[in-house]
This record gives sequence, structure tokens and C-alpha cells, in this order.
Amino acid sequence: MMAALLGVLLRPWRRRNALAWRPGGESATGVVQARVKSVGYAVAGLTFAVRNEANMRIHCVAAIAAVAAGILLRIDANEWRWLILAIALVIASEALNTAIEQACDAIGGRSEPIRHAKDAAAGGVLVLAVAAAVIGLCIFVPHIVAAWHGGRPTLPLCSF
Repeated sequence: MMAALLGVLLRPWRRRNALAWRPGGESATGVVQARVKSVGYAVAGLTFAVRNEANMRIHCVAAIAAVAAGILLRIDANEWRWLILAIALVIASEALNTAIEQACDAIGGRSEPIRHAKDAAAGGVLVLAVAAAVIGLCIFVPHIVAAWHGGRPTLPLCSF
């Protein structure tokens, strides 16, 4: 912990060329400009993933549906926290999966290690998507049952 704090305190506050790794990139004159450009690149990456990956679009539609269901069913703040975390993890993992796939495709070839890297990244997304689905069931099923039957049942897996 102390080493991390010293690293942050002793790190230079201003880099000469924060974006030098980008071919043809302009050098940022200040920390704020560098952060703004960095956010722009992140948005461009997410936009690329949404435009080019069908699974990312599926996850985004599912996220929109989950948020709409949360609004309609009036879920509480604690349930919103879990829902936001699940959505963020799935979207982030799909973006990382896209990055790994793009890097592997850039390397080229159909070698076994490249295939395993792509499969492992996809498997990570699958694990998070299944966990997000379970979280969604734990949040929404009691609300849906309560709307039909008048009471709020507890699910053994989902009770607090």
C-alpha cells in the first residue's frame, strides 16, 4: 500500500508525449487534454465494438431491456447497484473480448494458441453473461411474481 502511494506521489505529473504510442498522434500539451483524448479513444473503441460485433449489440439490447424493466418494476437502490454492476461487467468483458479478437486477427494465422486465446476470451464473456442473467433473475422474478400474486416471495438463491 505504501509503495503504491509513493509511486503515485513520485510519478511525474506531466508527460512530454502522452500519446506517442499512437502512429500519427498529436502530442498532448497538458494532462487534461491527454485525458480528454483518452476518453475519446475509449468511446471510439466502444463504438467500434457495437458496430462490428453482433454479441455486443445483443448485450446492449439486453442492458436496455433490463434498465427498462427496472424502471417499470421500480426496483430499489440495492437492486439497481447489482443491475448496474452486472451490465457494466458484461459490456466491459465484451469490449475486452473484441480487443483480444482484433489483436489475434492482426497477428494473423490460424494457429492453435491464437484460437485458444480467442476461445478463452469468449469463455470469460460467457461466464459473466450467465452471472448477469442470474442476477437479473434474482432481481426481477420476485417483482414479477409480486405483480401477479400480490405478495413478494423470496427465492432461496436470491434472498438477502
